[in-house]
Amino acid sequence: MTPLDPTHARVLIVDDDDLVGRMAKAMVTACGAQARLEATVADFLEAHDTWSPSHVMVDLVLGHDDGLMVLEELAHRRSTAAVIVSSGQDMRVLESALRFASAHGLVIAGALAKPYSRARLAEMLSQRTESPFAGRHASTPSLSTDTPVVTADSLREALAAGQITVALQPKVSCSTGKAVGYEALARCVDSNGLTIPPGAFVPVAEANGLASELTNAVMRSALSWFASSRLPHSQTISINISAAEVSESRLDQRLVALAHEAGVDPSRVIVEVTETAAMSDPVTSLKRLTRLRLEGFQVSLDDFGTGYSSMLELVRLPFSELKVDRSFVATATTSEESRTVVRSIIDLGHALGMTCTAEGVESQADLDLLMQMGCDTVQGFYLGRPMWPADLATWEPPEHVFATHLA
Repeated sequence: MTPLDPTHARVLIVDDDDLVGRMAKAMVTACGAQARLEATVADFLEAHDTWSPSHVMVDLVLGHDDGLMVLEELAHRRSTAAVIVSSGQDMRVLESALRFASAHGLVIAGALAKPYSRARLAEMLSQRTESPFAGRHASTPSLSTDTPVVTADSLREALAAGQITVALQPKVSCSTGKAVGYEALARCVDSNGLTIPPGAFVPVAEANGLASELTNAVMRSALSWFASSRLPHSQTISINISAAEVSESRLDQRLVALAHEAGVDPSRVIVEVTETAAMSDPVTSLKRLTRLRLEGFQVSLDDFGTGYSSMLELVRLPFSELKVDRSFVATATTSEESRTVVRSIIDLGHALGMTCTAEGVESQADLDLLMQMGCDTVQGFYLGRPMWPADLATWEPPEHVFATHLA
């Protein structure tokens, strides 16, 4: 989040209780911000489209309607307003509503329980997070808003034509503020120069026996850049592998061959496996992942906390890194439950001798909290978006955002 003068805030409120609504409006005004109150969802949405609020304050109980429906409608409108949810309900309900809003891509300002706290409201109005619906950073590989349908045949053609490439997202050390590695993210650039997002072609690859070919193309692209960049030997490159590949008998041999082909020591390559993939067949995963470790690769458990892994399997499998899923990071500054989960994951990873990385860091508040919790490395838009290799050449770690902690 970045500081915002509360007097510059424009707060649109929806509450069907006139007395409570007027109290909320008066409190917003007392904070120095502009306030507008609407009693119906229809009037609120119309005001949202015409008044351009910086913040919206949504009551969760609205007569025949409810606040969740309002949040869905705001997401449909691609709202850039920061969301404050309010209610007299239990705080756990408020935090669930915040997670719902975050899952729909909305900016989160926080939860305000009734009776309202003016100090808490002022704090929310003084913070601002960039909306995912706002303009993209110039160096971010732009993804098509009109994504073509990818078929198995068109994907085979793209693989044969060398159209699979990578964007790279930096991983930054919390102890030094410097880059320690990069995650390679698959992209497909068609013959017209259109960038197709992975969500359009990765499922096609997995469903049609092309997962290994896709991983080969991604690794060749990523390792070629990594080898030619002559980065410090301590820096790593992370490669995601598909769930379908975890059971592949020659996985370790294939990845070793690709690393040697590029002239990259396997110890500098982190193979990322999702929690769901790793735990679907723990015995097979144990065999494959152990072999990868024996070949020198590091192995990361990605999206941890979103699946149903047992403590026993987590202890048994040879992971070197634990990645905190972005869904918990996104709400950690506003949800005590999410903070507890993030802290527990970091403590667990350290207790098991793993490095802990948090994904989805999008504000200074996110970074501050993770550093206080002892997280090892972080990645996210606040530090560096996925970039083409040419753009990454001019990127520098924003060490100043770590200054307070490293002083």
